[in-house]
Amino acid sequence: MTRNLTKGEPGKIILLFALPMLFGNIFQQMYNMVDSVVVGNFVGADALAAVGSSYTITFGVTALAFGLGNGASILIGQYFGAGRSREARHSIVTSMTFAILFSLVLSVACIFLCAPLLRLVNMPKSIFPMSMSYMRIYFLGLVFTFAYNMLSSVFRALGDSKTPLIFLIVASVVNIVLDLVFVINFKMGVAGVAWATIIAQAVSSVLALVALRRRLADMQQQDPAYAPESHETFRQQLSLPLLKKMIRLAIPTTAQEIAISGGMIIMQAFVNGYGPRIMAAYTAAAKIESLAMMPIINISTAVTSYAAQNMGAGEIERVKSGYRASLRISFVFAAVLGGAIVLFGHSLVGIFVSGEGAAEVAAAGANYLLYSAFAFIFMALLFPAEGVMKGTGDVNFFMLFAIVGIVAKVTAALTLSPAMGYTGLWLAVVIGWGCEAVCTTLRYLSGKWKTKGIIQHPVAAAETAAEQ
Repeated sequence: MTRNLTKGEPGKIILLFALPMLFGNIFQQMYNMVDSVVVGNFVGADALAAVGSSYTITFGVTALAFGLGNGASILIGQYFGAGRSREARHSIVTSMTFAILFSLVLSVACIFLCAPLLRLVNMPKSIFPMSMSYMRIYFLGLVFTFAYNMLSSVFRALGDSKTPLIFLIVASVVNIVLDLVFVINFKMGVAGVAWATIIAQAVSSVLALVALRRRLADMQQQDPAYAPESHETFRQQLSLPLLKKMIRLAIPTTAQEIAISGGMIIMQAFVNGYGPRIMAAYTAAAKIESLAMMPIINISTAVTSYAAQNMGAGEIERVKSGYRASLRISFVFAAVLGGAIVLFGHSLVGIFVSGEGAAEVAAAGANYLLYSAFAFIFMALLFPAEGVMKGTGDVNFFMLFAIVGIVAKVTAALTLSPAMGYTGLWLAVVIGWGCEAVCTTLRYLSGKWKTKGIIQHPVAAAETAAEQ
């Protein structure tokens, strides 16, 4: 069901809206972790390193999907919050069509660029063929990645975070079953993991598309303005002005994601210089870190949808109340989950690999998680402010802040790793998060986000003018 996020107690609304996304992302991370566990235990540490190192590249490509989805979510959410049904419907049709067409072109380009990208991250020759096999198959299914991300963004913009959860659970189950069948029974190695991922994403995206069509039909019955006008063809529902707005909103956040990916690639290149075992440790620990940081990220995503609808409705005070509530919730998650990965880090990393070198992998991975726990403090500061800025449309500084974080991280890595070894790389990650958190928080406190909405309201404009 669609949900109006402009009414009710902000903290409760944000938390309840975030919970389905959290469960969904836990399932998603679980099947990503199952990929690593199955590969590490049934194929070997080299295969785990190959899949993990490839992730830094595949993340960079899927960052485009995240960015486009974010742009669409802001656009649709603000129109939905303002009650402008026709613009909201046209935004949905336009964004979905563009995402699918763009992903098909990108898929072909990425397949041909696999080898140069792997050389860019200093991929060791011993695992180069496995990484190549994994990436080429993964990129074949890129259209499903883009489709599902866009569909999820549409549902969230309409105030529904529960429907995407259902399809993620289905995809997780399909992925886990196929991982076991393809890798253990059919002996397909890393290729089996890649095929399992593609099929799972295809299932979830098709189911989500069917659900969106039904949702729009229900909305049309409740509000005739959501129905296409009698003379409108599908092509006439595609709006170039709305597409331009979506791209304008998507470009900064996409650039931010790409910059983050670039930082990950640079960091992966540093890690790769320490050999397959440290690569495997970094891969396993990063999977655990990704799972642990999901609640904070999901709070940020909930704030984005919350802020978009309230910005569309001109409810500036509710946006600020939502930020304060999300900040409190994020710090609680950071304390609890950061403590958990410190206490159980060694055992958790040990799940990912067995056999020769497993002890070294577990020790190095646990060491990474110790530093990661400190980074959670900065994440809890960063993501609520980032969520508000995205939802309100104040997105132009994201790439700059990401670059600041990357420059700080790379500089620290170059400075610290010669003396501290790979531990210096782990500390550099914390420094990068800290710099980005400070920049983003200062931008929120400036209040400039109040003037960035697609729909300008007299009350918001008056409040901003009074503060200046």
